[in-house]
Amino acid sequence: MKLSVIIPTLNEETLIEKNLSLLKAQLQELKIHNNYYTSEIVVADGGSKDRTSEIARRFTNKICISPKGRGVQMNAGAGISEGDYLLFLHADSILSLSGIQGIFEIIKENNIAGGAFRLKIDSKRVLFKIISSTANMRSKMYGLAYGDQGIFAKRDIFYKVGGYPDIPLMEDVNLVLRLKKIGKFIILPEYIMTSSRRWDNEGILYTTIRNWILISLYLSGVSPYTLKNWYKENGENVF
Repeated sequence: MKLSVIIPTLNEETLIEKNLSLLKAQLQELKIHNNYYTSEIVVADGGSKDRTSEIARRFTNKICISPKGRGVQMNAGAGISEGDYLLFLHADSILSLSGIQGIFEIIKENNIAGGAFRLKIDSKRVLFKIISSTANMRSKMYGLAYGDQGIFAKRDIFYKVGGYPDIPLMEDVNLVLRLKKIGKFIILPEYIMTSSRRWDNEGILYTTIRNWILISLYLSGVSPYTLKNWYKENGENVF
């Protein structure tokens, strides 16, 4: 069984070396403990202007360049991947070895289409612990996950549902909803550690409330293109 870890990037030279180095070491350790499990790292770059692609080539020869946008990039990465299972991992997120092992152990069950992990924000601030706890409660209650929770799926099912949609926002939620129509979508108990930089840059309360509003509107039927216009009007980076 082979796992493809697909990472969308855009101007990530400040952290990509550290995160890819850790990921590669984890995958090598996994292979040492169980030769039946194989893996690969795929980087899907959205046209970085810095040294992101150059640094990534030290860790993998599976690199593709695509138009900017997480959904488009992750579809491009999936297109050059070879894994039976696909894990879509944000460039600023880190998953433990036990989490990677968990994918292999659980997803081979026939009724499971995909899943994600519990969220932990890389900060000691109490407010971030509350945000993480709220996100994990939402995931447990409704079986919904954002992209920063490390969405994974069986390859055949990913393509059966059409992959990521070509929409400017909520591509991760859209994929999860379609996976749930095919089979069970699970939240594994392991945590995925994601950077606090988005909240730090945009404001903790503003970012949190904005995200709640966006997903509520999307699930209520508001077009992601309408949401994108609102998002851009507020000065945000759509990627």
